[in-house]
Amino acid sequence: MERYGFESLVTYLTSHAGSLIHHIPKVRNLFVRKARQAAYEYLIQKNPDRRPILVQMEKLQIALNLLDTVLNRIEEGLYSKNAVTRASTLLIQELILEPTGMTRDIRENFKAKYGRRPPGFLVIAPTQRCNLRCKGCYAKSHAGSGGTIPFPILDRIMREKTELWGSHYIAWVGGEPTIYRSQGNDILDLAERHLDTLFFMYTNGVLIDRGMARRMAELGNILPQVSIEGFEKETDDRRGKGVFHRILKAFEVMREEGVPFGIAVTPMRHNCDLLTSDEFIDFYFNKEKATLAWVFQYMPIGRDYSLDLMITPEQRLRLLERERELLWKKRLFYVDFWNSGPLADGCIAAGREGGYFYIDGNGWVMPCPYYQFSPVNIFEVYQNGGNLNTIYDQPFFEAIRKWQDQYAYARVGNEMGNLLRPCPIRDHHKTALEIIRQYQPRPEDEDTERWLQDETVHQGLIEFDERLAELMDPYWKNVYLKEESEEYKKTTSLKREIQAQAII
Repeated sequence: MERYGFESLVTYLTSHAGSLIHHIPKVRNLFVRKARQAAYEYLIQKNPDRRPILVQMEKLQIALNLLDTVLNRIEEGLYSKNAVTRASTLLIQELILEPTGMTRDIRENFKAKYGRRPPGFLVIAPTQRCNLRCKGCYAKSHAGSGGTIPFPILDRIMREKTELWGSHYIAWVGGEPTIYRSQGNDILDLAERHLDTLFFMYTNGVLIDRGMARRMAELGNILPQVSIEGFEKETDDRRGKGVFHRILKAFEVMREEGVPFGIAVTPMRHNCDLLTSDEFIDFYFNKEKATLAWVFQYMPIGRDYSLDLMITPEQRLRLLERERELLWKKRLFYVDFWNSGPLADGCIAAGREGGYFYIDGNGWVMPCPYYQFSPVNIFEVYQNGGNLNTIYDQPFFEAIRKWQDQYAYARVGNEMGNLLRPCPIRDHHKTALEIIRQYQPRPEDEDTERWLQDETVHQGLIEFDERLAELMDPYWKNVYLKEESEEYKKTTSLKREIQAQAII
């Protein structure tokens, strides 16, 4: 499809998505066919970054999985009208189609200045405080932990990420976003001021009552992602007695009020297999009606970190194989920030193209929540007349982006590094330590300072990486790079399916 024909289609889809598909099944069906065809043409036929074909097919499949689940939930009457018109439109444009209009112009202007497309979103802890005290919390949060970003600063960050980067996404993390208060405002007041932004709110869920859920449904731009550890035993063991049933109550009121929600899980050595079991998937996706799932493998950093809680390399390979079954057979949006590296072309931290920075409740800006070292504080940046691009310019972040480029992101085809080992701090620990020691960014807090001096944990992570490479490198080569692999039957099947539905 020619460039302008594609852009016309994108404009049609994004401008009509929310308003037409909410109540009209025939329009929904037409929309799905258009979206599938347009996404196939862009990701597979155009393939602008020349990625391995199976990488592109998995990107297409995960986007279509989400689209199908969203439309099923709409048909079930589980989303409010505003959730459809706001959240669905933004998701479809970013995950399936190309940006257009002002957003495209802003991103192209950024690329002309910096040589790369801008970051796509920010991960922000509005407050470090939390109403729970979970075992192994990476953020070390509890009721007495300090650090809350003033509301005017958050508001400015929201404006700048759109004006400077063309970004319409924020991930709120913890602490616990639902307890945020500043100058008479809560976190939903921020969402109300920025209806052009979609907010993924990672939350323990226990404070989401009917009133909060009703307000989220009315706003339509907040997608809570509720942290669970398995079922009642696993969740309460880590998060506290009674938390599991409070989460189920939150699911109930969100379904009834029309709030789309997902789950966030932390695979550890003891629960790794449970989190992808048929029983688990059926309960959360089919019974509780979650829309999507995010997977954050336990990283030994934060409160009472322990190598013994981290999954083994063998478990990680088994997890990968099961996650790919959920992608292709169960047709679910179940995304692992490590094993799903092919979906994002590798690590997305440190402000990579389409990626993000992490800002904690004290204003420290870091590559990601697990790479807890900061060269700059956003409060100081603003006091000195800077903006988000001042943060982008930091040499520490640029060093990480250069590693990302050299490892995989700027390489093409079979020359790419193994996207199943994308993470510098976890999968290439020696590299992360070298960059930290060269640029000497500030550890986030005293706990991170102690972690930096802990040679036992570093040696354990390096040994993990060496064994992981032994397992994952042959898998990457044989499954993703060799086109004679059995895996390519999936791509052929999907291609026929989409072509059969093509609109002439």
